[in-house]
Amino acid sequence: LDRERLAHEYELLPLAQTEVAAMLQAIFASPHALSAALVDSIYTLTEGNPFFVEQLLKSLIAAGDLCYREGIVQLRFDPHAPNTMTFVPRSVQDAVHQRVNRLSAAAAQALRMAVVAGRRFDFVVLQQALNLNEAQLLVLIKELIAAQLIIEESADQFAFRHVLIHQALARRLLARERRVLHRTIAAVLEALYADSAQCEVHLADLAYQYYAAGAWTKALEYQQRIGEKALALYAPGAAVEHLTYALEAARHVQNSSLAALYYARGQAYTTRGDFERARHDYEQALDAARGAADGVMEWRSMMALGFLWAERDYSKVGTWFSRAIELATQLASPALRAGSLNRFGNWLSNTGRSEEGLQAHAEALRLFEQQEDTQGIAETFDLLGTTYGMRGDRIKAVELLGQAIGLFRSQGDTQHLISSLSMRALQSMPGASETSYAPLRTRDACLQDATEALHLARQTDSLVGQVFAENALAHTLLAYGEFGPALEHAHAGQRMAIEIEHLQWKVALSYCLGQAYLLLLVPGLAISTLQSGLALAQELGSRFWSATLAAALGRAYILASNLPAAQATLQAALPPEQPPGNIAERTISLVWGELALAQGAPERALQIAEHLLSSVPSSAPAQPAQPIPHLLKLKGAALLACTQLDPAITALEQAHSGAQERNARPLLWQIDQLLGQAYLRAHRLDEARQRIAAARQLIEEMAATIDAATLRDQFLHMALAALPKEALANPRAAAKQTFGGLTAREREVAALIAHGKTSREIAELLVVSERTAEVHVSNILGKLHFSSRAQIAAWAVANGLIKL
Repeated sequence: LDRERLAHEYELLPLAQTEVAAMLQAIFASPHALSAALVDSIYTLTEGNPFFVEQLLKSLIAAGDLCYREGIVQLRFDPHAPNTMTFVPRSVQDAVHQRVNRLSAAAAQALRMAVVAGRRFDFVVLQQALNLNEAQLLVLIKELIAAQLIIEESADQFAFRHVLIHQALARRLLARERRVLHRTIAAVLEALYADSAQCEVHLADLAYQYYAAGAWTKALEYQQRIGEKALALYAPGAAVEHLTYALEAARHVQNSSLAALYYARGQAYTTRGDFERARHDYEQALDAARGAADGVMEWRSMMALGFLWAERDYSKVGTWFSRAIELATQLASPALRAGSLNRFGNWLSNTGRSEEGLQAHAEALRLFEQQEDTQGIAETFDLLGTTYGMRGDRIKAVELLGQAIGLFRSQGDTQHLISSLSMRALQSMPGASETSYAPLRTRDACLQDATEALHLARQTDSLVGQVFAENALAHTLLAYGEFGPALEHAHAGQRMAIEIEHLQWKVALSYCLGQAYLLLLVPGLAISTLQSGLALAQELGSRFWSATLAAALGRAYILASNLPAAQATLQAALPPEQPPGNIAERTISLVWGELALAQGAPERALQIAEHLLSSVPSSAPAQPAQPIPHLLKLKGAALLACTQLDPAITALEQAHSGAQERNARPLLWQIDQLLGQAYLRAHRLDEARQRIAAARQLIEEMAATIDAATLRDQFLHMALAALPKEALANPRAAAKQTFGGLTAREREVAALIAHGKTSREIAELLVVSERTAEVHVSNILGKLHFSSRAQIAAWAVANGLIKL
């Protein structure tokens, strides 16, 4: 056939993972979805070989290892647990055995040694283990390649053709036989690499070989080394695997301390967001440390438990950190005491005692500086920044976080860097400073912090870090009026927080989404989301978060015109006669002012605004001359309601200046709306129309970022309805301002473009020349800063010029 050129050769490539998923779905021929774990496990084991896919699936079904749960085909066991998914279908075993039975005795012996060397093995290692010269081994290798059992990957390395072939061959070996062979390979590896620069490269091989050989002392040494290395390289999955093997090896070695191993594995579980396993390991580390009279490890375990419980229950957090302070004092260690004070100070701030928290951090900083402990100083700057932010001094917070970020970068401390970058973005954004001075960082600088944090968290497989960064990104985008992207990041963060059952981040993301719905003027969604978040915050035991959620929920009730519910919510969080102690409580006071305005008590609202303006937290020697737009907006609205027109306009103009300075777009349109009202009442019609037109433009620009049509339409409807109708007293002038400066005839042309009309058709319908129609189109493009007719059509629809 080749000679007659009638044959065609096709190279059968392995299936991609998506193709394996499609093949599995076709085999099942049912509407049930397949779990990602099932597809991933089968693809990993079969490497895309369709024959192996089918055979492995048959074996799973025959063994009863598949089930339907929640409408999804799933494995009955955890595929990531050690020693799972190691079975080999009988058909694969039979095919492998037929090939092995045809080998020479020498090749069979070489194959047995290669099997224990691993899926991939080095020529030199196998040569040393078999005590053969290069020529002798090459003959045997060629025989194994001819039998289609192994392949050549490079001049120095070979591999079994498939993972299932390797596993099928491993099953032919007796347990005792495997142990002896593993010991031989381990000894060869250690002789070749233990004292060379290649040792780090072969740590995993040494750890595996000694573990499989049952040489527990050596297995413990190498498994612990590779596990700690994986932890340092932010590979928590690999760290858990190796440290689990190390713990098992340690149980066979007398007088071995387990505390360090449990603690390290607890850290890996914490990074992965596995609360229960992390808690178990830290408690085991604590017990082992006490048994070994290891005070330092006992302290570290206490600290880890306190830090871990911050995810779930603040009442337990304070207990653990208090015990850590006591132990550090007993150990007479300034460094340990400083570390304890830092975490305790953070707990104090989260439970509403920010002044005490600052004192604890200040004492910690003094101790670390005495010890010249750069890492401790960096961590203290980070926590001090957070505490100053919670107190309400955002400028000081951002300054301290910047110092922490610089130190963490210089030390290569990625985990702390993720946290500090996310926190600096949150402290910098306009929405964080409703009742305080703002750091006035740019939008791009804030987004850069949050984006870098998310990138680093993904790089290091830190789910907790990813949730924090997603939350920071969502809040930052929200503060600048980029509603659609903000919602995407908020939902992504919420999904991860739920997945890892991290209560604190579930609270944070509920608040973020509630804030988004508030700014989108959807009170129903805001109320339900914030109610859930407040319940979670109370379960967590954080007074700071409870106050933060209560303030937002009060606003949502005001937006829904449910004033009694707003009053009850605020009263439960902070009675009006109680002075605010931190930034969350200052926000509650602000909302009390907004409620007073809604209840028809503008004098009370004005009093609250004035008090908050005169009590802005600041550690600077002199307060910066910076308008605070939220407070000035409340003051202006209250003065307007009191018919003090000129002072109202002055306050609102200051609020407008402050909102522009901060680039706080979601607030700016509301101030424009209020200024429009004030100018109308002062008979300053041109200025009124300018402000209303500016508000409308901002509303439309922010609406354009929202992908969800329902939310977009709701926001446009509610926001545009809030604009004063009196500004339209001069219909032609108002229409021009409202529609981007387009004349009535240009609006007609835009509507016809939206109906799909060409320039010639437009000219015929309007009884003008085609050249005149083209001029109208050109003018529209210029005024609206567009580059295509499609953009004009979309704009005409969005602005109600046509009805679909």
